[in-house]
Amino acid sequence: MRLRQHPTPRRETVESTMASESDTSSSPDSSDSTGSASSELDFSLIDQLIAVKDRTTGTDSALKRMDRDIGHAPLLSDDIVTSQSKDLVPQCAFLGTFKEDSDASVTRIFQNTNEPFSTFICGVQGSGKSHTTAVMLENALVASDHLGRLREPVSALVFSYGDFSIGGLGFNISEAAFLAAEKEGFKDHEVKKLTVLRSASNRAIETYYRRFPKVEIIPFKINAQALDVGTLLTLMAVDDKVEVPLYMAKIESILRDIATKSKTGIFDYKLFKKKLEAANFDQHQKRMLDQRLSLLESFLDVAGQAPEPQFRQGEITIVDLSDPMVTASTACILFKLCLGRFMQSSAPGKMVVLDEAHKYMLDNPGSLVLTEYLKTLIRLQRHKGARVIVSTQEPTVSTDLIALCSTTIIHRFTSPAWYAALKKHINAMDDDKAIMEQIEGLETGEALIYSPTAVLGKNDDGTLEKATGRLLKLNIRMRVTSDGGESVMAV
Repeated sequence: MRLRQHPTPRRETVESTMASESDTSSSPDSSDSTGSASSELDFSLIDQLIAVKDRTTGTDSALKRMDRDIGHAPLLSDDIVTSQSKDLVPQCAFLGTFKEDSDASVTRIFQNTNEPFSTFICGVQGSGKSHTTAVMLENALVASDHLGRLREPVSALVFSYGDFSIGGLGFNISEAAFLAAEKEGFKDHEVKKLTVLRSASNRAIETYYRRFPKVEIIPFKINAQALDVGTLLTLMAVDDKVEVPLYMAKIESILRDIATKSKTGIFDYKLFKKKLEAANFDQHQKRMLDQRLSLLESFLDVAGQAPEPQFRQGEITIVDLSDPMVTASTACILFKLCLGRFMQSSAPGKMVVLDEAHKYMLDNPGSLVLTEYLKTLIRLQRHKGARVIVSTQEPTVSTDLIALCSTTIIHRFTSPAWYAALKKHINAMDDDKAIMEQIEGLETGEALIYSPTAVLGKNDDGTLEKATGRLLKLNIRMRVTSDGGESVMAV
């Protein structure tokens, strides 16, 4: 079928038509100009919509960009700290020193405690990762003229979990607890208060924490209304990777029914218990169910009378769920619930520390839940005022978090698998052999730091010198509180 071709109108006809339409649109009877496709454009406010960096040119614009980069940098050199106003860098503290080469002078590196950040720390036992974690906690909690400036200390929450079998033989408490102990020569540098939340079924752990002054130890309890279906199933040790027992399938059905009919979105645990009692379970199923509920209810504050942690500024709260009765998966779920409660507290600045994360961030359902929550928190850290530190021996257990962290601190290790896990997320590891040898040769307390937005000084042309694409070899400073992680030597 052939398409009918229309003749092209003459130029005079088109121009006369446009003129006629123009006259019509300007007549009193025409439609409102604001809704007309032929209305004139108004760009009088467009300059206010242009990004700041493109709005102006020259010195003023460059200075604004520099100020912004300095204010948001997680790490700053001493030259930058001393040359900038307190308004631009209101809070910072000494982290360590580095030298560009053997002939260069020593540069002091400061941690920007005013800026929300996320840090991933890894290394073998005895390499200094717990020491580095404690130093970063000190910088955000301890106001000291010897360290820097700290107007508003954070409230710190530390997660800890370890082996407490055989009555706690060989058990080590969280290194963060020693921030509550004074160090000789540094009077009044300890944190204001230490709160320890322990597993309700492991009262024996209190003995290990009672040595510290200004410590409060309370059983860890969660509000039953804070539960949801997924959390409840995980706490009852239901693994979605295996076929669940028939009675657990009935429980899932009850939970779905409660969730569907709930108008407030708040879980009603008492209603859940009533429906369980009305369900037709045989004696064997009931015994198995009672075991799971007993584990669950050991962590629940059904009556709403359990003491609540206060999460105050300048104080540290350690959630230590080391307990033979608590699995790593359960610990992760409880950590996630506690973290949610912590983020709702009134403290303007919050620091979350996953201490020895390789002990509980394993291949289990609870770890997946905690990791997803942490990923969301890190993405929203500026909006939440959050500082997140993940400290682990094995970087392979938390690779999803490495890519999101603004700073990676690498202490000594020798594993090629660990190196491969880090290389996927760090754009400064091109010469594999040389860098691996450098990591293997790190002494205790030394670290390679990847922090691309760190500001190290100014170039000759006045622009900022950043650490983009570089690994900085840092000597982490000594602590101003007691060091409880020193190696026990034979002589």
